[in-house]
Amino acid sequence: MNTLLVGAGYWGKNFIRILEKPSNKFNLKYILDNQNQVQEYPCFQDLESLNEVISEIECAIVCTPTKTHFEIVKYLLNNNIHVLVEKPITVDVGEAKELYEISKNNLVLLTDHTFLYSSAFQYISEYIESGELGELLHISFERTNLGPIRTDVSCLWDLSTHDISMLNSIISEEILSLSASGYSVNDNDIYDIVNISINYKNKFVSIFSSWLHPEKSRKIKFVGSEKMIIFDDLNSTEPVKIYNKKVDHVQMSKHNFDSIFNFSVGEVKSPFITQKEPLSEVIDDFQNRILSEDSINKLNNETLTINTVDLLQNIEKKIKLSNNNLTAD
Repeated sequence: MNTLLVGAGYWGKNFIRILEKPSNKFNLKYILDNQNQVQEYPCFQDLESLNEVISEIECAIVCTPTKTHFEIVKYLLNNNIHVLVEKPITVDVGEAKELYEISKNNLVLLTDHTFLYSSAFQYISEYIESGELGELLHISFERTNLGPIRTDVSCLWDLSTHDISMLNSIISEEILSLSASGYSVNDNDIYDIVNISINYKNKFVSIFSSWLHPEKSRKIKFVGSEKMIIFDDLNSTEPVKIYNKKVDHVQMSKHNFDSIFNFSVGEVKSPFITQKEPLSEVIDDFQNRILSEDSINKLNNETLTINTVDLLQNIEKKIKLSNNNLTAD
C-alpha cells in the first residue's frame, strides 16, 4: 500500500524505521514535511504540493504538531486515504467527532495511543478484568522527565494523553468530580506541570505529568481490594509487579481518634510477559484494519479516542479556572 508520512521529525523517524521493515505491507513512498528532508524519499512542503501524487496514496501516517492534526487528517480523509494519526487526534472533541464521521466512508481512522499496545499494560488490563485484583479502588499515574518541551501544546496534551487513554480503557464510569492545576514557567497556557484528581463512585484517580523533572518516570500504581500492581514502563525485565497486599478492614476506636488497620501481606510476583514493540503493534493494527476490517487491539477504538479528547479538554478548562482563581486571589 502506497503510504505517505506527514512529519519526519522526533516521532516520525520511528515510523520510518518500522515502515522500512519488510514484514508489513506499507510502501513508504512520499514524505510531507516543511522542515525535514529524507534523501531516500520524494519530499513535499505542504498539502497543496501533494496534488500531483495524491491519487497514488492509499494511506497516511500523521506525526505533526497536535494543533495541525485536524486540517491535515481532514484533507487526507476527503481524498479517500486511510489515516493513522499521532495522539491526541485533536485538541477539540467536536473536531475529533467530525473526522470520525468523514472516516465512515469506508476509511480507517486510527489514533496512535501507543501505551494501549504495551504487552505489560494489556496484561494488567486483562488481570483487572478477571477480578483477581478485587474491586479497583485507586490508580496513580506518574509521567515525568526533563524534556522534551513542546511549544504547541502543554504537557497535559503531550504526556497526560497517554494516561487518560489508559484510564479510559479501564474505567468507563461517570466522573463524579474533577479537579486539576497546572504550572507554566512562562506563565501561559503551555503548562509544564499538571496535577489531576478524578473521583468516580468508589474509585479515585491521580495523574501527575511534568517535563521539568530531573528523573524520567513512567509508573502506574493500581490499588485493589485484594491485590496491588505496579507497572514501571522503564523496567524492561520486570515491568509488572503484583503485590499480594490488602487492607482487610478498619476498626474505629470509640474513645479516641485512632484507627486499627488489619493488613494482609503476601508474596510479590513478577509475571513473565513477552515484550513487543508497541509502535510496531500500532502499525500492525492499522494494516489489519485496512486489509481485513478487523482490529487486533480492542482497547483502541473511536469511543475511547473521543472520550480521551473530551476529558483532556475538560481538564484543561479546570486548570484555567483554577489558575484564574489563584490570580484573582
